[in-house]
Amino acid sequence: ERGRIAQARGQQIVGDPAHCKQQIEALALEYGVGEIVILSITHDFRARCRSYELLADAFALTPAAQAA
Repeated sequence: ERGRIAQARGQQIVGDPAHCKQQIEALALEYGVGEIVILSITHDFRARCRSYELLADAFALTPAAQAA
């Protein structure tokens, strides 16, 4: 169990919005990509939405409807 948890931790980005943003940007640079897909896994739908909101704020993103 502990080994599986340790392995999974290596594939996750965990932290405050600024730290996550920095890690996501580093991954994008490392792999030479212009787009990243994020999957936030939480037990609670509201917590998942909040996670996406925090990342959107960190990246200064706005909903498509507001951007148009």
